[in-house]
Order: sequence, then structure tokens, then C-alpha cells
Amino acid sequence: MPDYGPVPAASVGPALNADGYFVGRVEGNLSSVTDGYYQAMFLATREGVVLVDAPPTIGRNLLRAIDDVTRVTGTPGQVTHLIYSHSHADHIGAASLWGKNVERIGHTETRRLLRRAGDPNRPAPTTTFDDRMVLHVGEERLELAHHGPNHAPDNIFVYALRQKTLMLVDVIYPGWAPFKNLAVSQDIPGWIRAHYIAMSYPWRTLVGGHLGHLGRRADGETQQ
Repeated sequence: MPDYGPVPAASVGPALNADGYFVGRVEGNLSSVTDGYYQAMFLATREGVVLVDAPPTIGRNLLRAIDDVTRVTGTPGQVTHLIYSHSHADHIGAASLWGKNVERIGHTETRRLLRRAGDPNRPAPTTTFDDRMVLHVGEERLELAHHGPNHAPDNIFVYALRQKTLMLVDVIYPGWAPFKNLAVSQDIPGWIRAHYIAMSYPWRTLVGGHLGHLGRRADGETQQ
């Protein structure tokens, strides 16, 4: 059988540091963190850090990445808000690192699923919403929306308005084909529809939750 061709350079994310992660500025005080396979993002505000997702493969490197950024920006390094994109353990399985003093935000269905799971590594959200929620922290604004089931019944859209950045997990894979079985997506018509909804947002940068490569609008157009 012939060998596979090399992965195109355009699909490879940034090089990881000696600790196995890369943290980079997306726009303004919005940063993304990756271990080359999973992604999270966070906002460093004057009132604390808003973190979106906590993949266990990145784990405590999230703490290091946040410290890397806030030490430079001079903003507080404490995570005050932790947003769950959805309930799957591969994206929030390190959520317990922040203990009980963080506000955990997710969809109503996320809380139901996590309460049923009873996983101490994924504490249930303390704040929930059904359709839309706007989170103001310091000078920053994040728009959270649930547009119906797609990859998972509770998967949400997280939009950083000022930074023109959308985080939508397990739907668009910048620079790559979707994972096998569409990453075990549960509602395929909803998953397809989510691509069109994503492109209705005026984003410049996409955080897709996987791999090291951030997305641009061309990536969304290609997969759509």
C-alpha cells in the first residue's frame, strides 16, 4: 500500500513549547491555547479571566498559559468565569481545576447531562441559559447562543463581539476534513445547519475546539 502524503503545511498549527502547549493572542486580550489536538480560549479582563472550555489533554497547561498572558497584560490571572461549550468530557474534563469559586456557565441541557453523569471532573454549571445569554466581564462582552442540537444537544456558539471571534466546537475543522463519523455528532441535520448559522456571524477568527490551527472565513466557506 502506498504511503500517505504529508500533511500540508497550511494545516499544521504552531509549534508547541517545552511544556507541550502554545498560547497565542487572537485579537486584543483574547487568547487561544492548544496542545496540537484540542483548543480552549480565554479573555483577560480587568476583573479576571473568562475561560471557554478546559480540555483534559491541555490540563494544567491552561493555568500556565493564563499566567503567561496575564503576567504580560498586568491583568488579574484568576479565572472568574468558565464557559462550557457542551458537556463532553474531552472538552471540559479539566473543569474541576478551578474549584468552587468560579462561575460555571452552560446551556440548561448541559447542566442536566452533567448532573446525570456525576463526574467530579465536570462540575455542573452554576449559571444556565436556554436560548441566548450576554456575559459582561470588565470591559468585555461574550454572546452565548444555542441554535438547536448539532454536534451535541447542548453545543453552543460563543461569540467575542469586539474581537470578531467565534468559538464553535466540533463543527468546522480549519485546514482538515471532519473527523471520522463527524466526531460522533448526534444530530447530523443540525450539524450541517450549524455551518450556515456559523457563517451568519461576522467573525474573522474561528476557534473550532480541535487541532492547533485557528480558522478564517475561507475555512468555513470550504467546509460549508
